[in-house]
Amino acid sequence: MKNIIFILCILFASSAIAQCTIIPTPLVYSPVQGHFIVSDTLTINAPDLLPATYNYLEKELAARSVVLIKTSKSEDLRILRDDHGSENSYEMNILNTIAISFKSDNGAFYAVNSILQMIIEKDGQLAIQKCFIMDEPRFDWRGLHLDVSRHFFNVDEVKGFIDLMALYKFNKFHWHLTDDQGWRIEIKKHPKLTSIGGFRDSTVIGHFSDSPRKYETENYGGFYTQEEIKEVVAYANTKFITVVPEIEMPGHSRAALAAYPELSCTGELNTVPGLWGVFDDVYCSKVKSINFMKDVLAEVLELFPSEYIHIGGDEAPKERWKECKQCQKVIKKNKLKDTHELQSYFIRQMDAFLMERGRKLIGWDEILEGGLSPNAAVMSWRGEKGGIEAAKQGHNVVMSPTAYCYFDYYQSAHDIEPLAIGGYLPLEKVYKYNPVPEELTEEQEKYILGGQANLWTEYITTMDHVEYMAFPRALALIQSLWCKNKPEYDIFLDTYLKYQEDYLKLHNVNFANSIHYPQLKIGRASEGLNVNFKGTQSTEEYLLSTFFRDHESYVDMGSRIIVQDTMTLKRPSGKGDSEMTYLLTSDNFNETLMYHFNLSGDLGREIELVTPPHPKFDHNGSLNLVDGISAGVKFKGTDWLGFNENHIEMIVDMDGSKEVNGLKIGFNDNKGMWIYLPEKVTLYASDDSENWREIGRANEFKDRQNQISFPSTKSKFIKLVIKPLDEIPAGSGGAGSVPWTFIDEIEFLRKN
Repeated sequence: MKNIIFILCILFASSAIAQCTIIPTPLVYSPVQGHFIVSDTLTINAPDLLPATYNYLEKELAARSVVLIKTSKSEDLRILRDDHGSENSYEMNILNTIAISFKSDNGAFYAVNSILQMIIEKDGQLAIQKCFIMDEPRFDWRGLHLDVSRHFFNVDEVKGFIDLMALYKFNKFHWHLTDDQGWRIEIKKHPKLTSIGGFRDSTVIGHFSDSPRKYETENYGGFYTQEEIKEVVAYANTKFITVVPEIEMPGHSRAALAAYPELSCTGELNTVPGLWGVFDDVYCSKVKSINFMKDVLAEVLELFPSEYIHIGGDEAPKERWKECKQCQKVIKKNKLKDTHELQSYFIRQMDAFLMERGRKLIGWDEILEGGLSPNAAVMSWRGEKGGIEAAKQGHNVVMSPTAYCYFDYYQSAHDIEPLAIGGYLPLEKVYKYNPVPEELTEEQEKYILGGQANLWTEYITTMDHVEYMAFPRALALIQSLWCKNKPEYDIFLDTYLKYQEDYLKLHNVNFANSIHYPQLKIGRASEGLNVNFKGTQSTEEYLLSTFFRDHESYVDMGSRIIVQDTMTLKRPSGKGDSEMTYLLTSDNFNETLMYHFNLSGDLGREIELVTPPHPKFDHNGSLNLVDGISAGVKFKGTDWLGFNENHIEMIVDMDGSKEVNGLKIGFNDNKGMWIYLPEKVTLYASDDSENWREIGRANEFKDRQNQISFPSTKSKFIKLVIKPLDEIPAGSGGAGSVPWTFIDEIEFLRKN
């Protein structure tokens, strides 16, 4: 595009180093000394710029009190089409004027967004760092998902969400339009889908797992007319965002079955549920149900021009199909092996329907079960396994694993966070994600289209709350989806704090302040723990009060500390438990934060996790079991260590210095969250970690604290073998799945 000698001159014209303000970070950013001053008026020569993009730039500049004036000469800003480069790329030279070149219209839009992010205040003026930029995205699928079925958001709110996506170069809006709790898209041939399926008469209050549950009994719901759908799709198109609709099938269909119960296996009439979870009632696999869903898709295709149509396919229980005579006839007639292949048969009918009309099917990774047609793509959410399998089979894949991409999870461990479904996904963990699994070959990597984050709205009731859960984590994710070589996390965080928080404020985004609260960092120390309260900036200070309690003493130490200071907690040597409580206060937040530790004789002890925990609930590894912090009830992943296996094994290094005669261990019992107590725990002792002898066992447990006694031993190693249930019982949520096992603190009982 530009003469290479000119580019090299720019690269080496100055040794000045300036931080790039843009997120996602451009492929090439080379600053030179000086700034381009943005005056009250900015002249522009952009004959190739689409009217919608020009209007967007004009509106954004007006928010900064800058007037855009068209001209054909002596321009401040020149934006011209160029035939070189990729479809999504752009180049930018900023010296005494701003020159932008692009090949395709979306490249021009991305360039405009980069310019807008570069405007900063300097010496009382608006200014842009002089530089050269060359940029293009890593992946074509850079998505954000919004569930409007659990909680409904109107057209203006959806448009606002699309606006925020555009600021950071996301290009796929996955619109989750149907589910058990609400059908949100008008289908003219089947009007009861919205008149009945679009509304529920109650909504659970608090968490799904609360006992007893409470309900709001007001009528709740809403839906989008087809004209409104067209309006949103057209609006997104001006921001170069493709709207990908999701019509759930065969499961998550209770809202539709409330409207048309004849589509189910039983024909029973049920209302639209106000409770979250997975329900046994699904679409029957009979011809009538399949043709009904084809009717739905036919109207969907008229509204959405997207290449891919999402049909869900996740969490479809097979209990009704196993008992249904009509489903069994379909299995027999089509020579299917089981109900898993019946689901594949159902999905294939939709796939063929879409293929005939020039479209492609995409679904959650369960659609792999029973076989998948070559044309279909997979969205991998249950970890990366489904995506890896699909890519190896030659299917296109969008990566969206729960451990990194579920933005309905808690983003900090503080109790100040609003109620969420569970899990722990801080900003730094999102940033670490790479959508290309290491297991794939170079050829298989080509099937990874990109990735996306998902916002399920069981516990997200307003657009302000949506923004809180999405930002700033969306900025961390787009770095992995756009940048071919993203900078280190510390550089990203510094850029975010210096520039992007103000940019979000400029756009009135209700972003989360969680990273400004001190983050508790715990590490092992000699015979105990190192405790560190880490802030986002080294200059942050907090007032620390430390309370130490044992049976006889009480010490209160108050001091102002920089949060990076480290304190050490030692294992108590005397009898009885000791406690340590830290209280943190600061001008940066309104509440006093409390950190409480139980100082046991096993604080910080080394533990080998033979069975690794699930990545979603693996905060701090084995140290989580001996960090002195009792587990809370919110399942944030910072207290509990979570396993999703049928066999759990760990080995504790006891050092053999003291006799022990029992074990305290915490389990969680929350069947509504698919968390079950284990069937059995067996304890073994060894002095060489090779030859083991059984010393104790238990097969009855309760929620939280449990105690297992055994003969006194001074063995160097003790092994815990935990046997969970093989599967969740029939009739319960998640029936047939491997249950979760949540383990908290372990503490060995010592002889007096």
